[in-house]
Amino acid sequence: MIAVIDMGRVKPVKQVSLGTLQDSGAWIVFPQYVQYWVSDDGVDYKLATTVKTKVDVKDTEVQTQDFTAPLNTNTRYIKVVAKQYGPLPEWHESKGSPSYIFADEIIVE
Repeated sequence: MIAVIDMGRVKPVKQVSLGTLQDSGAWIVFPQYVQYWVSDDGVDYKLATTVKTKVDVKDTEVQTQDFTAPLNTNTRYIKVVAKQYGPLPEWHESKGSPSYIFADEIIVE
């Protein structure tokens, strides 16, 4: 999953967060990690930070997780890259089928 946020002009950004859902029984798995890239021109991006998941794919409880990272920078564009888990693991009843990322909002402070 890739999303780009254009804030219209260079602004101070304290932190950014991506809200996600995991329901592995429904093939919905947290991303392996989320990367936040920043740019002033929308062309040249610099990796600001990477946030790894804190929940194992084997945790079958339906739950949400926010991938929050402090940026403490000035930028106009923020690119959000969420790395998909990949095919469902061997223990899953639908092993080998694709997993999905469900994200509900990106918050920029």
